[in-house]
Amino acid sequence: MSSVVIESEPDRLVGFRDGNRIGWMDYEVRDGVARLYHTEVPPALRGSGTGTLLVVACLEWFRDNTEFRIAPLCPFIPAVMRRHPEFQSLTTR
Repeated sequence: MSSVVIESEPDRLVGFRDGNRIGWMDYEVRDGVARLYHTEVPPALRGSGTGTLLVVACLEWFRDNTEFRIAPLCPFIPAVMRRHPEFQSLTTR
């Protein structure tokens, strides 16, 4: 499976795979905390694991490109983080 490429927009990360947009994550930053409040994938991709790939790629982006602590407000994000404990430290840094 191809990796997900993340492009940063103001308050949004957009994921692409094989040049196709697969979804996005909306967030806001306040006081050094990125509040991740919404993730979305197109209906045709739901249930295929694409949402998980998107969230993992976005968490990698935050880890590699920011010093923000994250607050996962979208309920899907903590579910992914439980399966990928390597990102737990993002909530406390």
